[in-house]
Amino acid sequence: MTNIRTRLAPSLRNFSARPAVRRSAIGVFAFVVLLGLFGYFALPGIIKSQAEQLITEKLHRQTTIGKVEVNPYAMQVTIHDMKLLEPEGDAVFASFEKLMVNVSYQSLFRLAPVVQQVQLSAPYIHLVRKDATHYNIDDIIELINSQPPSPEPARFSVFNIELDKGRIEFDDRPAQTVHKIADLKIGVPFVSSLPSQVDVYVEPLLSASINGSPLLIKGKTHPFADTVDAVVDLNLDNMDLTSYLKYIPGTPHFKIPSARLDLHMTATFSQPKKQAPSLLLNGDIKLKSLQVNDESGNSIVKLPELSITLNEARVLSERFEIAKLSISGIAADITRKANGRFNFDNLLTPPAPSTAAAKTVAATTAPVAASASPTQAAAPAQAPAAFIFALAELDVRNASLRYVDEAAHPVLANIDKFDLTVRKIEVDTGKKIVTVNELASNQAGFALQQGKAGREAAVISKAGDINAAKKKTAAANDEPYIVNINKVDISNWSARLEDRSLKRPAVTVIEPLNLSMQNLSTRENARGQIDLKATVNKTGQLAVNGSVGMAPLHTNLALDFKSVDIMQLQPYFTDQVNILLTRADISGKGTLQVDQGKNDGLLGGFKGDLTLGNLATVDKLSTNEFLRWKSLTFGGMDVRLAPLSLSIDQVALNDFFARIIIDPTGRINLQDVKRSETVGRKSVTEEHKPATATPAVATSTAVLPPPKKSASEIPPIKIKKLTLQGGDIRFTDNFIKPNYSANLKKFGGTINGLSSDPDSSANVDLKGQVNSAPLAISGKVNPLKGDLTMDIKAEVHGMELAPLSPYSGRYIGYGIEKGKLSFEVAYQVENRILSAQNRLILEQLTLGNKLEGPGIPDLPVSFALALLRDRNGVIDINLPIGGSLDDPQFSVGGIIVKVIVNLITKAVTAPFALIGSLFGGGEELSNLEFDAGRAAINDAGETKLKSMAKMLLDRPALKLEITGRSDPETDREGLKKASIDRKVRALKLKDMVARGESADAGNVKVTSQEYPVLLKRVYKDADFKKPRNMVGLQKDLPVEEMEKLMIANTTISDDDLTALGNRRAQAVKDWLIGEGKVPDTRIFILGSKSGNQGAKDDAAKAKANRVDFSLK
Repeated sequence: MTNIRTRLAPSLRNFSARPAVRRSAIGVFAFVVLLGLFGYFALPGIIKSQAEQLITEKLHRQTTIGKVEVNPYAMQVTIHDMKLLEPEGDAVFASFEKLMVNVSYQSLFRLAPVVQQVQLSAPYIHLVRKDATHYNIDDIIELINSQPPSPEPARFSVFNIELDKGRIEFDDRPAQTVHKIADLKIGVPFVSSLPSQVDVYVEPLLSASINGSPLLIKGKTHPFADTVDAVVDLNLDNMDLTSYLKYIPGTPHFKIPSARLDLHMTATFSQPKKQAPSLLLNGDIKLKSLQVNDESGNSIVKLPELSITLNEARVLSERFEIAKLSISGIAADITRKANGRFNFDNLLTPPAPSTAAAKTVAATTAPVAASASPTQAAAPAQAPAAFIFALAELDVRNASLRYVDEAAHPVLANIDKFDLTVRKIEVDTGKKIVTVNELASNQAGFALQQGKAGREAAVISKAGDINAAKKKTAAANDEPYIVNINKVDISNWSARLEDRSLKRPAVTVIEPLNLSMQNLSTRENARGQIDLKATVNKTGQLAVNGSVGMAPLHTNLALDFKSVDIMQLQPYFTDQVNILLTRADISGKGTLQVDQGKNDGLLGGFKGDLTLGNLATVDKLSTNEFLRWKSLTFGGMDVRLAPLSLSIDQVALNDFFARIIIDPTGRINLQDVKRSETVGRKSVTEEHKPATATPAVATSTAVLPPPKKSASEIPPIKIKKLTLQGGDIRFTDNFIKPNYSANLKKFGGTINGLSSDPDSSANVDLKGQVNSAPLAISGKVNPLKGDLTMDIKAEVHGMELAPLSPYSGRYIGYGIEKGKLSFEVAYQVENRILSAQNRLILEQLTLGNKLEGPGIPDLPVSFALALLRDRNGVIDINLPIGGSLDDPQFSVGGIIVKVIVNLITKAVTAPFALIGSLFGGGEELSNLEFDAGRAAINDAGETKLKSMAKMLLDRPALKLEITGRSDPETDREGLKKASIDRKVRALKLKDMVARGESADAGNVKVTSQEYPVLLKRVYKDADFKKPRNMVGLQKDLPVEEMEKLMIANTTISDDDLTALGNRRAQAVKDWLIGEGKVPDTRIFILGSKSGNQGAKDDAAKAKANRVDFSLK
């Protein structure tokens, strides 16, 4: 203390010694005291009254302040409980609990306001939108805008800005919605425009709850530096977006029950002086729980989550890049209405232009337009600046897409459990290039369903619809974008293609499906690579790989497909044919090359092999086999499109069967394969039965030859080799009464050098068996040139004549009991003129009784045969014929018959030679019995035939005659029962085909459990009167009664019995030749007998459903 006094003593003496200093100090002290008194006691009242008055006058709102506190020494002012009322009423417009402002003494030195601290507690603002364009703060905004601009930028510095407990209520009356911002907190550490402080970073903070969703914003900025830069962190969690849907402009025609938003973003802004600004975005945006429905509540889009990741995305530059776009669980439903519009076309009606807004715009823009120079007014609109949009990765998981087309041909498409990854997408609007680096998808299920055709496609003509011609013209004026896809990898997909527009749906299943593509592009002359592997309908294998191009169209593909089931194609043609495809598959391997040439024509073609295998067809009505083969192979095929040509190294048809039938009108069944619109359904295999057994009258029908074609009308065709193997052709002539049947078996051979070249001929070498008789065909032929040329020889040795009895009866008046035919024919056609040599050799020919009836010729046949036979009983004649193919009356068969008839007429009759006698061998071998109505050999019969074969082999000089018989009573009933069994098996076969199962007509087995059900359906379809109950409905009957009624209403003709006897005889002969190894030359079939006609006394005691044996 003493030291202090000692040090201050000189100063006090100086102060006392200087009156002026003393007076100044007292004045300063007094000023400070008065200032404190004024600041503490007078200034608060002045500030309160002046502030209330000033704010009320300026804002036209009643203003009240609870209390004002002033600390003049701290240069601090605090205002408590300030309220602003609405211009009308007592509602609070704005308020706060406390505002504290602390001014720094540096303001005196910097000659600019420097605020040390600003605190605002519990501020509140009530905003009201009265209508579409008016708010309760319109007058305040107008007042602010009316203030003149400051000539110089304001100079200030404010530290420690704090706002807490803020609230904002926005009452949107047109939308009938109130939005609330609560817990608003703002913190700005520093903001300054003073030159010495503009380079200091300002780090503001804002947090709030917006309608219950938390929001957090942090930042760092240089707001007044020469280089303006700022960094803002924005965090928004679980924001409900449905509250803001009412602000979508226009009238929405959709509903969004749910939609939420998460936002975690950092924005970095920078603008150096006199340079372009830049804005970088980093962070994540998540759209969650989005549901979009149409006005009826039908779902359009369900999106559980969409996430956007930004990594230094440059918003204001020429390139904007999204690091990742993730879509999870999206389910989209797209519908094309019957009128051609989609379900999303009219989701939003654009708002009508506001009259007030239009007037405002007109008033604002009128001076500008008036002041514009003519050059500016006439300047065309500038094209938008080039821009590059990039997406580093698109990741779609568990997506489902559904497309429904309700137009004329309804279509339903689904993709379930769809995953997709797309990497490095870039869209360059300047260069008009879209680039995708990689697209990958794994394990997706695709289903496409074509519905039944409805009404005609709607014609769209209402206002606002697309004018196709204008659209095409406009598109032609715009340069299209070039799309480049570097890599596509689709694996383990499945596809189900179902066409329900047909009577029976056609279904194709492809699973799995793997597709890989590289370097796809729409750029001109670009070439990409494709590699496809798939399994079709469980068994078929498909592989495609090669190059493709789109501008112009180009393909160079290696194709390899094996055992692809084509049964699914049957519904497309089944209504046009009378046959049913029961199985078929296709295989092939080759190269498909197609290029788009000038005038959009296609060039190129296919080179490779193609096989149509395991084909089987049946008659739709009778289910009899019609056509089948094991394989039809086209090897070394070369098909050219322009000009059209076909070259094949080898065509091979293996193990084939065909049924050829001439109906009672003389029409061949091949003509009825295609269904006639007038006739409708018709059997192509059923033997049509006449009403009576009257023999047909011999008539001739002129058949015009096909029109002559010039060589120029036929495209170049070349088939180097045609191979046939294992052929079986069954021929039935129902035009002849009784009917005739023949089998051409083991038919095969080669035809080499088929060509449409008029100077070429193909070499023919074919062999087979006609009713067990060997057949050989050889020579040259060219059926592909404009005019047929042919030099063919054919020969048959040892063909049975008894089955030809219907023809001999018609043309010479006698049936044939026995005989063998060998013939050698030579046919030559040149310049449409036929010349032929026909050498016939008849052995052991034995005729039956003379036939009587209308149209039966009366010829001296017996004498003629006696003259023609040599000492060995052989007839050897040569019948040359000839004629023009252009003669409509020309017929090879007709000429041969005429020659034979003339030969017999001119001959002298002779006694008929009969040789042979019975050879005893035991009564047990004299005949072979069959089950009633059947021609199949049973176990007991095979035992007899084994003994018969042994006896014939032991006695080589003996010949065997076989006479087929039928019992008019028991066989007639047996055939009726067999007819029922055949219909039951036919119905089961149809069911199997309808289920997509392969089946052979001859091997269909019906179990005892299936038989009653199938019989009931056959009974229901039968065309006869059936017992009915009291209400007129068809009665359900036991199996036995249904069979009795069906048998009673089935008609079996005498011709059927005759045919049964022939089949029995042929079955026995085939067994003896095949199983018994008896030479064909030692076995003869005699004419079929009815009952015990012509039987000896001992044989007459046996049942008539048998065959009789006799030895010669």
